Order: sequence, then structure tokens, then C-alpha cells
Amino acid sequence: MTENDLPGSPEASVLLTEREHLRALLRLMPVGVFIVDAQGRLLESNPAAEALWGGPLPRVGLEGYGVYEGYWPGSGRRLEPHEWALARTLRDGQPVVNEEVEIVGQDGLRRTVLHSTTALRDARGTIVGAVAVKVDITTRRQTEHAEAFLAEATRLLVESLEWEGTLQAMARLATRQLADLCIIDVVGDDGELHRLVATARNPAHQAVLPELMRFPPKLGGPSPLARVFTEGRPLLVPELSPQLLRELARSPEHLRILKLVEGGTCMVVPLSVGARQVGIINFILATPGRHYTERELGYAEELARRVAFVVEHARLLRETQQALRSRDTSLALLEAFLAASPVGMGFVDRGLRYIHINPVLATINGKPIEEHLGRHVRDVLPELMEAIEVEQLLLRMMESGEPVLNQDITVPARPGIPPRPVRSSFFPVKAKGETLGAGVMVLDMTEQKRAEDGLRFLAEATTRLSASLDLHTTLVNTARLVVEHMADSCIVDMRSANEQGLERVAAVAREPDAQLLLDELMRFTPPPRPDSPIWQVLESGKALLFPELSEAVLDGAANNPEHRTLLRQLHPSSGMMVPLIARERTLGVLTVVSHDPLHHYTERDLAFMEDLAWRAALAVDNARLFQQAEQAVAARDEFVAIATHELRTPLSALSLQLTALQRAVDMGRPPTEERLRQSLLTARRQTERLEQLVSHLLDVSRISTGRLELELELVDLSQLVQRLVVRFEEKLAEAGCTPVVRAGSPVMAKVDRLRVEQVLMNLLSNAMKYAPGQPVELGVERQEPRAVLWVQDHGPGISPEAQARIFERFQRASGKHSRESLGLGLYVSRQIARAHGGDLSVESTLGQGSRFILHLPLG
Repeated sequence: MTENDLPGSPEASVLLTEREHLRALLRLMPVGVFIVDAQGRLLESNPAAEALWGGPLPRVGLEGYGVYEGYWPGSGRRLEPHEWALARTLRDGQPVVNEEVEIVGQDGLRRTVLHSTTALRDARGTIVGAVAVKVDITTRRQTEHAEAFLAEATRLLVESLEWEGTLQAMARLATRQLADLCIIDVVGDDGELHRLVATARNPAHQAVLPELMRFPPKLGGPSPLARVFTEGRPLLVPELSPQLLRELARSPEHLRILKLVEGGTCMVVPLSVGARQVGIINFILATPGRHYTERELGYAEELARRVAFVVEHARLLRETQQALRSRDTSLALLEAFLAASPVGMGFVDRGLRYIHINPVLATINGKPIEEHLGRHVRDVLPELMEAIEVEQLLLRMMESGEPVLNQDITVPARPGIPPRPVRSSFFPVKAKGETLGAGVMVLDMTEQKRAEDGLRFLAEATTRLSASLDLHTTLVNTARLVVEHMADSCIVDMRSANEQGLERVAAVAREPDAQLLLDELMRFTPPPRPDSPIWQVLESGKALLFPELSEAVLDGAANNPEHRTLLRQLHPSSGMMVPLIARERTLGVLTVVSHDPLHHYTERDLAFMEDLAWRAALAVDNARLFQQAEQAVAARDEFVAIATHELRTPLSALSLQLTALQRAVDMGRPPTEERLRQSLLTARRQTERLEQLVSHLLDVSRISTGRLELELELVDLSQLVQRLVVRFEEKLAEAGCTPVVRAGSPVMAKVDRLRVEQVLMNLLSNAMKYAPGQPVELGVERQEPRAVLWVQDHGPGISPEAQARIFERFQRASGKHSRESLGLGLYVSRQIARAHGGDLSVESTLGQGSRFILHLPLG
């Protein structure tokens, strides 16, 4: 039956009302809606559908669906006429829900859409047509790709200190998600731009990249790329026209390469460090139908700024509208549309009684669909009516005929259901000028609000974490931030100084009673056990999510029964353990716990927590670096003071001797032979001391810069020790030390002869200095696969505390010899031993002397 049948009859009036009802609904829909008959011919569509296809839709049957151009995502294969969702639904009667397809409209633009279709049947169940809903998700997909790219690029930036490799990896990532070609130019030492990276998705483009690397932009020229660098402003090029390519080309060969992307689009963004320009990034799209937008340019600019922090995650709101339909075909269309809608939708009559509602809106309202139908809005949502004048709003809207859009409303809390922010739109439904009722569309804004709150919190957290360079303050601020935003308690464990254990450095709780328990828990640092969750996170660098904290998890985290009892008294319900990672090193672990039995952490919470932990780790690492810098400055000042004193002492003595001799000569009283001999002997000793001090300083410099070189040769260590004792006979005699050598049979080793002599001379000198008048023992023996040499004195010995530090730089003995050296001899000696692949150690007991043992590999 058509509109012309039964003119003036009640049936015609009802049919016209239904048709107008449907058309009014379709005009309001922001998504494309198509209604076809059983042969696939178009019956109804709305403006959104024509906008999707870039013009009026052809009225063809199934056999003519080839005029539509569509491609399967991923494979890129074009859809055959029988593969379109409408064709399949008309053929087998099965609905299609949210099938993703890339289409090319009549305007040449490529769009990504979600198809949903359902069959329309008459009273006998025969398929009489079908309805299709198409949602344009192009912007969302582009945003998702850009955000994924930004997230992955940020991960690459923070995980590696090798920036060239990072940029190469980032460019490869860009060609998978953001561009067909990605080119990065950086400034060299000569002040010109140099092409660092050029990657492409298409093999044809990839083949010419080696040639393209030879043509970076020339600064100072008319090239738009050079202007981007010079002015520091991004550039979006809608179309790479032949004229523009000629401006960019530096030679005919260069122009030939550039023609491969003719007709494409590109965006160029500057790379800046403060006010200094360091390069540019060029993103190029050569895919037909795809064009960069200002949105993508914004992402490109954000990428260029993300050297320090990743500040935002883009979001895309999926907004769709669905419609009603009553009676036969219109009712079937409406029910299918409402069921497939991702937003809450419903219709009420003029008496404000629900006549249709979809599952999403029922969920938002917290009641099943059956409790809505036929009931007044006031009876279904009495809490909302008390809080907001929705009833009056609907009545005024139906009276004025003007829709009310994007009203932000908070649905009040109910038992077991927290408050829920929603964005609602209301529109009148009319037929022939008569208002039949009102339509309602409700978008749950909970996740969006949560994301907005999260971004604001992260921005605030970055500021607060950067406010202090004190390590402990930064760690406590981190725990407090976590508790303020998303936890009932937070514990921070950091690697100990020796890297072998953990130190519990901060514990913050929301409630005072819980804080008292956390103060007790500070005593229980997690030991290094394979079954400890914290150590698993620390060793793997990967976060752990515990939606529910079971008894088994608590048992694994507890050190002993007392610890387990304290953990259970906290009543933890859910938790996360997130590593603090900076410069590819795990510094510690954040343990985040919820005590609310209704609050369970999700993967979204874990991702947010990882973002916060990354920022906190950078702040902690900055605090550590600042602390180390302060220590380095203190060490430098101490070294300058020591070196100044130690170098001045022999110089002063030498100057005094020379001055005395000069004065005697000037006065005509030349010194006696004995006095001259003593003066020369003193001068020689001070000169030797200066030589030793300078030698030690040079060795420390070589060791610090990794330039301590060894000239290895096969040496008889027994013979080396015996010859050294002969050379030291005079000094040993002066010190009253009798040498005892235990080096009988030859011990051959491949070593640097002079360096080994240097170590033994230093040990022998120390023995004479700290144990004068006592015998000194020197020994050599073979202990496969090493040679062992030792020097034993019978002096006062070294305390256990001093033994741990005497091999460090600038560490000197206490007592009368404390100002006689730079404290570098044993440090240099041990470094020489380790450079050979051996070591130098000490065994000593107070009052019984000291034995220094030198281990050297034989091979």
C-alpha cells in the first residue's frame, strides 16, 4: 500500500504520520541512514548519508552496487557488490553490526565508516527490505592512529638515550600509522640541514630513498621547508602540486623523485629546543583520497614537543543518534536502530510516557527496559526529577518546537550506583506540524570526564613533582599525589645503594587509621624472592594489575606472619604495582592499593598509573642527578684542597733548600760538602715526591677516561720481585725494614712489567711508611689460573671500617701520615690490577700488621 492508496482514509493518515515521523527522525540523525527494498533499491536516506558519499546516492539495485567504492581495512581489497553489508543482509536475513569499511565518495575523499544493517520483514516474516546505519569514524580512526603513534613515539623517546636511533625508529613508526613517507632533517655542525632519516611505507618509494637522502633543504633559499625551519612555524600543504614540487626541487634529478608524491599532501613541523631550531620533520601522504587536516598538524606539532613529557591522550567521542519507528516497517527499523546504537536513546509521547528505549539508556537509568515502557518519566526516574527539572524542560521543548542540545546533567547516585555525568539532547518529533512526542539522546560522559580529570591531574602532578630536587621530598610527593587522585594507600620502594635490595622510603594513606598501619609496614622491606610480586616488577620492569587482591597475593607479598596480619588489617581490595623507570633503569616500585570493596582497578587505571609513574621516575632521577652533582662538586672541591696542599708541601721544602743555598752563596760562604750533599738529597726526595704525586694524578685521569693502556709481555714475577727489592735496598735500610722475599721458583705471567712494578713499589713504600723498623715480607706463588703476590708488614694494622674505603680515591690513613699523600696510591694500584683482569685486596688485624694481596691472571 502506498501514500496514494485510500486517500483520506484513517489508514492513509496513519501511514503518512508514520512516514513523516520517520523522515523527521532521519533528518535529525547525525549518522547516515539508508532504507532499501528487497531488491536493494534505495527508498529513503538522510542528508548525513549523502554527505558520507559526497553527493546524491544512485538508486540502483543489488546488481549495481559496483558503483560504490569501498575497501576492507587491513587488506585494502575492494568490496565486490555482493559483499556490501546490505547485500548480505538481504540475501541471508542476518544483521551486521559495526562492520568497518573504508569508502571513497563521489567527492574523491576516503572515509572510514561503521556499517550496521538489519532486515525488514512483513507480518509473515518475509524480507521486504533492509535498513543500514553508517557512522563516520574517520576522525576517530585518524585520532586513534595519531595517538597510538604519539604514545609509541613517546615510549621510544624515553627508553633510549641514543637519539639518532630513536628518530629512525620513530620515523618507521610514523610510516606505519601517520604517513606514507617520513623525512627528518637536522642541523649539522656547519649550520646546514642534513637528512638524517627517510622512511617509506610503499616499496616503490622506499627504493628511491637513498637518492632522496642527498637532497636536504637548503637554508636561506626560497624552499617552504627552509622557511619552516627559519620561522619555527609549522606548514600544512593540502596538495603537493607540480608548481610546489618545482620550488622544492634542488635539481632535475630531485624533481624526478619528488613527482612520486605529486597530488599528495604533507605537513612540516619544526623541531625546537627552547628558542633554538634543530631540525624539521616532514610527513607525506601519497594515498589517493587522504588529506592531512589541522588536527593532524596539531598532532605533528605535539610530537615535535614531546621530548620531555607526554601530556595528553587524544580522545574521540562517538556520537550517534538513532531513531524510532512504530508499526510494521517503521517500528522494525526503529527497534533495530535503537538496539544497535552505542548511545542512550529513547522516545516519549506527549504525556511523557516512554514508548521506546534502547539498552544503553536503560543501563544509564539503572532499570530494565520493561520498567520504562508505558511509564511516566517521573515514575521511572524520581531522583532525577527531584534534582533537575527534566519534566518541565521536555514540556517547554515540545511546546516551542526547538530542540535542546548538549545539556550536561548528572544522574544522582542510587544504592550501588555512583553518580553519572551524561550529555543529553532533546528534540521534538513532529508529523504534519503536529508534535507527537519527544526524542531523547543521552551520552554517558563518565569516561570522558575521567579522562579530562586525569589529564588535569597529570599536568598538576608534573608541576608538583618538579617543585623539589630533594629525593625524599619527591618520593613522598609522588605517594601523596597517588593517594589524592586514585588510591587509599601508596607505598614507594626504591633500589638500595648496592643494587641488591629494596628500601621502603615512603608510605601514605588517605585515612589516619590506615596511616598508622602503613607506618608499621615501613619495617617490612620486601626481600629478594622470586615469588615476591614487587621483585617481579622490579626485575622485569613490567607493571602488575591485581583487580582483586586474593589471600594468595597477600601471602606472596608478606615477609612473615606479623607482616601478613598487618596487610590484612588494611582490608585491601584491589592493587597495582608499577615500576619507576628512567633512562632504561628501574629505580623502584609504586604499590597502589584501594581499600574500597566496590572499587577495582582496571587496565585503564594501570595505563594512567604507568604514565604518572614515568613522570615520577623522571622527577626522582632528576633529584638523584642533582644529588650526585652536588656530591661531585664537593669531591672536586676536596680534591683541589688536597692537591693544593700536597703539591705545595714538597715545593715549599724544595724552595727553602734552594733559597738557603742561594743565600749562603750570595753572602760568600759556600756550603760545606756535607751540607750541600744533605740539601741535594732533600731536594731529590721532594722532587721524587712531586713526581709521584703528578704520576698518580695522571693515572687517575687515565683511569677516569678509560685510557689506561697496558703493554703486556711474558714476565717472571719472582725475578721481578727480587730485582725490585735490590732497587729498594737503600730506602729499606733507611726505614730500618729488613726485606724477606719468598719467591723461589719462576712464576711466569703475561703482564705490563712497569705497571706491576708500580703496584709493588707503592705497597712496599706504604710498608716502610707505616711500619718503619719492622721486617717486610714479599712473596710470589702460582695458584692456577692466577699468580698471587703479597706484601706483608708488621705495623699497626687497619681497622675493618677503614679496609672498606682505603681503595677509594683521596682516602688516606689517619695519624701522623695522614697529610703525606693524595690518597691515590691504593686506588691506582687496584685499578691497575683490575685492568689486568685481577684484583688487589687486604687482610689486616689491628696490632698485627697488614697483608696486601695482588692477584694476576697467568694467561
